[in-house]
Amino acid sequence: MKKFKGAIGLLALTLFLAACGGEEASTRTFEMENNGIVTTMVYTTEGDKVTKQSTENLIQYDLAGIESKDQARELFDPLIGEFQGIEGITHQMEYEEDQAVETMEIDYETVDFDEIENLPGMSFSDDPKDNGVSMEKSLEILESQGFKEVE
Repeated sequence: MKKFKGAIGLLALTLFLAACGGEEASTRTFEMENNGIVTTMVYTTEGDKVTKQSTENLIQYDLAGIESKDQARELFDPLIGEFQGIEGITHQMEYEEDQAVETMEIDYETVDFDEIENLPGMSFSDDPKDNGVSMEKSLEILESQGFKEVE
């Protein structure tokens, strides 16, 4: 169960630090495979400021040690519920026969940081309400977790 909570934590992995804006929007994509879970994270940025983050987890049941679609539902639904009904967050889990597909998007320009600070995987190193989310600092965390940037 601990690695499944980690998967959910990876989905929400963020590091909030000082950011500056005013530049043209661009995206950066990162991927990692761990214990049968392939995670793809796409960051939309303006300069160093992250404005959106979308994440997709492909969770292969057999490789992740999950016996069935029903067992996956039992494991993930309670964790997924924590992200529902929060403005600025869109979160879904689709259960297929051999894998679950989890997607989440965080709009940092509309999300209430007070509301998300205690969600699984949220990491605050500075006050995000005042300083925003830094792509440079997020990159450091992503690389330390084993993510690789893809073109």
